Amino acid sequence: MADDAKRRLFSAERRMLERAGGFVPAQAQAPAPVDQVQTAAVLSAIGEVKKLIEALAQQAAQQAAQQAAQPAEPQTPDEMPEMSVLRGQLHDLKDSIDKTKGEIAAIHRPGEEEDKFVSAALELSAIVDATEEATNNILGAAEDIQERVGKIKERIEDVGSNELLDEIMNITMGIFENCNFQDITGQRTSKVVKTINYLEERILTMINIWGEEEFVGIELPEDARSADEKLLEGPQLDGQGISQNDIDSLFD
Repeated sequence: MADDAKRRLFSAERRMLERAGGFVPAQAQAPAPVDQVQTAAVLSAIGEVKKLIEALAQQAAQQAAQQAAQPAEPQTPDEMPEMSVLRGQLHDLKDSIDKTKGEIAAIHRPGEEEDKFVSAALELSAIVDATEEATNNILGAAEDIQERVGKIKERIEDVGSNELLDEIMNITMGIFENCNFQDITGQRTSKVVKTINYLEERILTMINIWGEEEFVGIELPEDARSADEKLLEGPQLDGQGISQNDIDSLFD
């Protein structure tokens, strides 16, 4: 038993004893045996700790399952900063739509008799008709001049006079050539009329998309023209305004 109670010293222990200047024995006392009762108490405590850890883990798992089963509460707008950005963008979009409606109503208000697109197209058509009529009158007058100049040349034998008459004939030919502008301007004006009709169709389509009721109550800017300027509408279309006969009848 005495031999069992002793053990050999480790090298580190020998060096520590030598540095301390103490006696270095050949063998050291073995550690006292651990009390079996104390060991059982330690193992019991460890078991209790293990049970406590398992209980805590089980409780945490239950809480996690309950939170997963419950629907997440929606965040309030104050907790969602992107909502304020979206709200501002929607406000700007609404303002743009309202301005667009106002501009459309200024051009074509549903239910009103006056249509600026139709008026513009009719005015351009009237320009084409008036230009065509004036051109035909000019060409007819030039033909009458040529005819009369030809008759005069048959009666005049003077060389100088005939040369002047030939110059008149050349001038009338220039009138014929220059009157070709009417065909070109008529074609270009027709293109403008088609464009106006296309724009009118697009405006009417937008009105139908929103609905005519959306344009009720839209305030339009007041006409800044004076009373005299409002009366100066220029020449009226056929069938509109006061005719010359109506004016003449006032003096009868």
